[in-house]
Amino acid sequence: MIKEVRTVLINLPIPFVDDDERQPPGGLVSIATYVRSKGFDIKVCDLSGVLEDNLIDYIEEAEIYGIGTYSATYDIAQKLLRELRKKYPKSIVVAGGPHASALPEQVAKDFDVVICGEGEYVFYDLIKKVKEGIIPDRIIEAEVIKNLDDLPFPDYDYFCNMSKYTRRIDNLPVICLDSSRGCNFTCRFCNSNVSKRGYWRARSPENVIEEVRMNYDKGWRAFRFNDDNFLADPKRAMKICQLIKPLNIKWRIFARAESLSLDICKTLLDAGCTHISVGIESLSASMLSKMGKATSIERIKWGLNNAFEAGIRTRGFFIVGFPGESDETISETIKSLEGLKLGEATVYPCLPYPGTDLYSRPDHYGITWIDKNFSNYIQVGKEKLTGYAIRTNTFGPEDMQRWRDILMDALKQNNINWCDETKEVV
Repeated sequence: MIKEVRTVLINLPIPFVDDDERQPPGGLVSIATYVRSKGFDIKVCDLSGVLEDNLIDYIEEAEIYGIGTYSATYDIAQKLLRELRKKYPKSIVVAGGPHASALPEQVAKDFDVVICGEGEYVFYDLIKKVKEGIIPDRIIEAEVIKNLDDLPFPDYDYFCNMSKYTRRIDNLPVICLDSSRGCNFTCRFCNSNVSKRGYWRARSPENVIEEVRMNYDKGWRAFRFNDDNFLADPKRAMKICQLIKPLNIKWRIFARAESLSLDICKTLLDAGCTHISVGIESLSASMLSKMGKATSIERIKWGLNNAFEAGIRTRGFFIVGFPGESDETISETIKSLEGLKLGEATVYPCLPYPGTDLYSRPDHYGITWIDKNFSNYIQVGKEKLTGYAIRTNTFGPEDMQRWRDILMDALKQNNINWCDETKEVV
């Protein structure tokens, strides 16, 4: 007899930040929307804002549980796994997300099934197998979804209580979307491609606007594009601007600075884009090269100047402590801050996340110690708390902390506002 299969996807809280209810779990909602479109019973249990000791009380009984895993909260995932096995011993518990995708063999020692990569198609296949009484593989490598237009639009209003989320743009509640997945760049500190499994793929402008219009008709007037690089294909981005302009909405993007020509910035602003976040990382030429950023200080300044002239607000992300960092390279970055047209910034410590080149080849970078307690992998937490997880043959955690303090002070001296990402709403 073929049985019905109830599935619950779980988004874990992030206890080390002030506000972990900024936006719904987009990846889980996308998976759930696809699975539901195939006729299966599936729910999303968003535990953001829930005290860590009470998680199990919020989770209903199901045949399959899927937990999105991130390195910094993997200890919470392990704790919840133990509680699920105790309360619902016959259930299958699946791990997905960046941490599971980067370390599948290790995670498979804990979980029943590990999904590596994008989860929509493969999770649906897993549920079908369970329904038919077939035991799924321990580790499942998902194929890259080539045509993103084939996916249904994430149904946030069905799966989430959207009133709980705090992210805003110009005081308007925000809904998020992805117009593309993946990244064509290979920055050595970045693990963004781990769960997206590689190259950049884009939705058609028409498909993107159809999703925007769907949410517009539901009352949404502010949108956050979560793409790693919205301007990876400038012609496509400009077409989206053309189609989105008549809606008169507010929206923001992530982009590389060298993509920000003055014409592009003016077109973005005219279409309602008010904010651009940029990964600057360093303003030392040698550090940009070591990080594999494939850009220059001149191109970064050029892009930020263009955004400033066009009237778009900018946020920059800096990294301190990538192998090769020194007092000299920090001084080079600080010197280049003078006159930099940047509105606000955040400074992260270099953390060797699983899936990065740093984590895979520590000897190559002169790393002599890596903290394997992933709960310490905090980029920016409460009261600007951070984690320092590496030591090299030239510096240690105490140097990274000192450099971060120096750079934060230099940003202030150059009238660049500190962005507290544990509280920010943009």
